[in-house]
Amino acid sequence: MNSVTGVGYTAAYNPITKNQDKKENGQAQITPRTDTFTKSEESAKITYEPPKKLTSEQVDALKRQVQESMQNLAKQMLGEQYQIAKTANGSIDFSSLATDLGIGTTPEAAAYAISENGNWGVDAVATRLIDMAITLSGGDTAMADELRAAVEKGFAAVGNLEDLPEVCQQTYRETMKRFDYWKENGSMDGYQ
Repeated sequence: MNSVTGVGYTAAYNPITKNQDKKENGQAQITPRTDTFTKSEESAKITYEPPKKLTSEQVDALKRQVQESMQNLAKQMLGEQYQIAKTANGSIDFSSLATDLGIGTTPEAAAYAISENGNWGVDAVATRLIDMAITLSGGDTAMADELRAAVEKGFAAVGNLEDLPEVCQQTYRETMKRFDYWKENGSMDGYQ
């Protein structure tokens, strides 16, 4: 059933068939079949309604979700970096989670993971945090201060910054430096 401007129709396609019963001059006679039209009842008109605007409560709830996501990410990443740093200096045996994080189970593997080139080093963690902040904000630097505050809360949830390993302190400083750069320049393009 198709409908065009309120008029409905149905069409049945009947191909030309050979009529075997009627033969003329020894040839099968071809009987064409025709389409039929049946008018249907008018269908309701479909109209487009633009999406409704979010209420201020909905906007606030979305902002809270973004901030909580950023805070949880910072807490998780710094917490893992902290545990890896403790493994690297031999303070704790972190082998079960170390395997999950892909860093190996030895203090040497943990030390490499938090090194300059490691997946849990200062640059790697700060990059992931600022990339997530930019993604969550849609690139809107007006949200930079809110997301920075969420990262600070996430770091604080791990512990007093001065009591954390040096790599964690450096990561905090580098992340804040990147927030400043992003807010000032509107992107991370050209960041060194």
